[in-house]
Amino acid sequence: DHRDLHSFPTRRSSDLARKEILFVGIDWQRKGGPTLLKAFEIVRKAFPDAKLTIVGCDPKVNQPGCKVVGKVSLNEVGHYYRGASVFCLPTTSEPLGIVFLEAMAYSLPVVATNIEAIPEFIHEGKNGYLVEPGDYKALASAIIELVRSPARCRDFGSYGHELYSKRYTWNGVGDRMFSSIHQCLDRTKPVFSEH
Repeated sequence: DHRDLHSFPTRRSSDLARKEILFVGIDWQRKGGPTLLKAFEIVRKAFPDAKLTIVGCDPKVNQPGCKVVGKVSLNEVGHYYRGASVFCLPTTSEPLGIVFLEAMAYSLPVVATNIEAIPEFIHEGKNGYLVEPGDYKALASAIIELVRSPARCRDFGSYGHELYSKRYTWNGVGDRMFSSIHQCLDRTKPVFSEH
């Protein structure tokens, strides 16, 4: 990937205090967009200045605080990650979810659904919160917990960035592969007798 995702290992609490929630996805329905809109209504009652930016698709949304960006180039997506306080994608089906790793690379806390591979990299209470698909009340509560605490956003973002760096970069993957290969080679070394 040509984007420089390693340049955002830490975020200032002041940046994370802007109450900017980011959704990045092409398939609005499958990615849980309607559930997020219901949750965002609740978030706005608690924080009237909260904002939701929708990138990658252009659903018809007429809700206060929502901005629909639509499709943008890969280079432009980084601008939205950098401007966000919380990344939220309450998807109903997601074999992996590269956008979650991108959010972690940009040191964002994540709110996602507790399905498929997502719990492998979103660790509950460490770099984000996991909710059940369609549970907009739990989704709203998780977002509110993060919007309420820029310090928690920073801590979650730092944990996520570290996890991303160790496990999901080329260097991180290479280090893990080298370690595994080295362990296998050590176990298969022939033992020579000195006779």
